[in-house]
Amino acid sequence: MQAEPLARRDEADRDRHGGRGDDNRSAARAHDAVGDARGAVEHGLQRGWAVGSAAAVPLRPSRHAGQRSRGPGAARRAGARPARRRSARARPIPATIVRVRPGVPTLADASDPLGKLQRGLGAGYLWALDADRTVAHALLMHCVFNDPRWDRQLDDRDDYHATLALDLQLHTGALELWLHDSDEDIPDTTYDVLGMLGRMAVRGHADARRVLREYVGHGRYWQRALDQLIGDYDDAPRSAMPWPEVVGGLDAVLVERFATDDALAEALAGLDPRERPWTMWSVENPRIARAFALEPKGAGGVPAAPAPSASSSSRRRSPRERTVPARTRPREMSTAELLQIAEDSRWTQIADELASRRAPGDVEQLLHAANDPAVPMRRAAILALGRQGRRELLEIAEEHTKGERDKLQGAIALALEAMPLSHTRALAHDWLASPDWARRRKAAGMLATWSEDEDLAPARRALERELDEGLEGDVYVICSLAQALGRSGVHGPFVELQQAYEQIPYSYGRRYIVAALAASDPTFDGDVAVECLWDCEAETRRLATTHVDRRVRLAAQRLEELAADEAQAASVRAAALARLRG
Repeated sequence: MQAEPLARRDEADRDRHGGRGDDNRSAARAHDAVGDARGAVEHGLQRGWAVGSAAAVPLRPSRHAGQRSRGPGAARRAGARPARRRSARARPIPATIVRVRPGVPTLADASDPLGKLQRGLGAGYLWALDADRTVAHALLMHCVFNDPRWDRQLDDRDDYHATLALDLQLHTGALELWLHDSDEDIPDTTYDVLGMLGRMAVRGHADARRVLREYVGHGRYWQRALDQLIGDYDDAPRSAMPWPEVVGGLDAVLVERFATDDALAEALAGLDPRERPWTMWSVENPRIARAFALEPKGAGGVPAAPAPSASSSSRRRSPRERTVPARTRPREMSTAELLQIAEDSRWTQIADELASRRAPGDVEQLLHAANDPAVPMRRAAILALGRQGRRELLEIAEEHTKGERDKLQGAIALALEAMPLSHTRALAHDWLASPDWARRRKAAGMLATWSEDEDLAPARRALERELDEGLEGDVYVICSLAQALGRSGVHGPFVELQQAYEQIPYSYGRRYIVAALAASDPTFDGDVAVECLWDCEAETRRLATTHVDRRVRLAAQRLEELAADEAQAASVRAAALARLRG
């Protein structure tokens, strides 16, 4: 299968969606799009696909709590073949749908089309390109309106959904309807819709740009829409419309929407007038300039501090700034003084200095501090002991990783990872089988940093146990153990890594698994690496470009697309260009 070049897709899309058309026809198309999407999900269910349920289920369950997808390993150990999840019974679709109501699904099985799309896998993208167009539209919309991400802050989907929508020639009607009717119901979904439209707009989709511009005039999250219209244009194609033209006239829309100076000042509270587009609009629009000068009250009625000008900030210093003495350098302080520093945010900096204090008297002070809850720099002492490789730390780690958790956990994890594995190997192997997730994470972290061939068997057993838990498996343990296996790549391939790649719901963490596959599986470059070129995560795409077999026709074409796509992540473009030249 050959994908259509991106430039050609964008040109066709601009022709297709270049004009707004009659408002009534546009509204009708939006309602039809929602109905078609829901109907297509039911069509997929009737065809036997495990696409989750189109009905609403609890939105964003905590780490998919309640899903006891045990994974294939449990069935394998029991001697039975893993059973494919049965699809839900189709529910009747109402004749008229006047509002998009997202349900948030549990993740579909990793082998099903929806499961691949929900995880942001390149295999899901490629499946959608070849699938029935109506069903592909439906499953894509299902993912947009039912956020399947494990971590909203790190897992990336905007560009994945946007480019797939362009390739599938998805109409923006259902997205526009959500912004008109439901934007305040689930703010996270609204942010996702705006993000997807923003990535479509930066690739030249005129209708997506129109929807964002109109949303500025009525939507609650209009600032997000402006960010999407402007924020990505530094990385936009050179042929893209300049950002001042993209937002041209929207200052007048805002001035009309917030009719009084006070209302406008309140709407602009917290925004930086030095950022785009405000730096331009403050000059061109007197009302916006006055609004920034009004010092509107922020949350709690506290007046917002004005942005200092370059001239005033250089002349004026607050009394606090004039009277605070210069900070003493850590290397000029005694160990006792360092341990009594009460600035909690400096604990890693202090640990750097304490780690160099190896005299018997200093070590004794560090050990005492590590066991004394009253010492402000207790965490720094623990990390310093780990960097010094002190075996006494193992007893401290045992004591403070059982029972109730305290804020020492991060310091203990870093300290254990800093120690030579010869000191911590027995502890790590023991903790890998612990029912305590915190101990398993620390053990996996140690192996990710230092593992050797003799750690391979315990690491594989621990990884299999986590994968057998399905969606309840600890993704951090899985990622760390994948790194550990990658360190012993010469003994691969490892079936556990392939299963982790397909199954893990944490797309950001998939990079560690892909790197381990590249190091351990000789077939990676002609198999998994090819589909990873369409992965939702830029780093995974970059890794794939550096390893993929260019003799595979689909891979060669995709490398050319990535290299030519000016809206692609810079790291991916550079890697693709280097691969084509090398």
